[in-house]
Amino acid sequence: MEQKYLKKTGLIALITMLSMIPPLSTDLYMPALPEMTVYFNTSSTFMSLTMTVFFVFLAVGILVFGPMSDKHGRKPILIMCISISLVFSAVCAFSPNISFLLVSRAISAFGAGGMVSVATALIKDSFEGKEMSTVLSLTQAFGLLAPVLAPLLGALILKLADWKMTFIVLASLTALSLIGAILLKETLPAPKRNQGSIIQSISGLGRVSKNVSFTTLLLVGALIAAPYMAYLAVASYVYIDSFGVSETTFSIYFAFNSCAAILGPVMYMRFGAGSVKKTINFGILIAIISAILILSVGNTGPIIFFLSYVIYSIVVTYIRPLISDLLLSSTKTDIGAASSVINFGFTVIGSIGMIIGSLKWGSYIGGLATTMLIFAVFTIIMWIFLLKSKSITFDWKQK
Repeated sequence: MEQKYLKKTGLIALITMLSMIPPLSTDLYMPALPEMTVYFNTSSTFMSLTMTVFFVFLAVGILVFGPMSDKHGRKPILIMCISISLVFSAVCAFSPNISFLLVSRAISAFGAGGMVSVATALIKDSFEGKEMSTVLSLTQAFGLLAPVLAPLLGALILKLADWKMTFIVLASLTALSLIGAILLKETLPAPKRNQGSIIQSISGLGRVSKNVSFTTLLLVGALIAAPYMAYLAVASYVYIDSFGVSETTFSIYFAFNSCAAILGPVMYMRFGAGSVKKTINFGILIAIISAILILSVGNTGPIIFFLSYVIYSIVVTYIRPLISDLLLSSTKTDIGAASSVINFGFTVIGSIGMIIGSLKWGSYIGGLATTMLIFAVFTIIMWIFLLKSKSITFDWKQK
């Protein structure tokens, strides 16, 4: 479906912007977490819950709005979801207590979930083959710029204002995606929409999930990626509290890690997967090596911790577009539902990673390493199950 106003470049920019909202929603205020902990007179563990709650309700929004877009079209659902996220991101800035902040974050995340699922559906609607692989990699690469820029911007905001301004800025950035959504030409024509009831549309989630190889491969990708979300939850405490660096220095370390992570989708866009089996095997091995390095020498200083973790960041962001590419390529119907299942899987398991990584392990560094090892074990179990499955429906020779 050709875009009259956005054109192909504008459509890719819109999809990228939609993909950037979730990391912006967490990373922009990450440098302010210690300040907010004091402001709300709460613990660091409870403060990290504002991130966990965001990702839990993001997952709920993903699950609800993907099938709705199969029935009502991508554009109206997208505009509604952006509006919800925008309004309640701004409301967060006026939270009188931690409970109000948690509720506002939850509603904002619910809207952002629809943005994520519709963004993935737009890719499947508008591109195919090698071009779809390229757009998946491109949007993820640019999406990873959010973690690079957001903490730096967040630290700058803290020098000029307090934590409340970070949510005002987030709402302003979300407003830009609303403009793009208004200019979007519908990518799912009425004849191609789910003609049944909304219940029948939501049942598409079940049809997608019943595909054992689809669900198992999704679990492999989500499990190996989950510790990346744990890192997001504890990174500020590792650098600021454990190593005693400033908010600005933390932002620089965080930005360097995110820059390295961008190499993952860029390399996938350039080289593809090659042997999918070898790629995933290599990814599991690197995750284990990284965890062992963090556990053994990661507490000696911020640079050593960074070097120990960054290799995992590169590998896991290479695997994410690979998994998404395989899953989307295998989907012919219920595109919105499939997008929901894919993003829901990554988000829910990532949220579990956040919770586990934020537990009182004795140290955030040891907790992160332990979290990585736990998820590596479960990844191996699901990967072995998938390889031994007799119902594999994927072409392991990627483009």
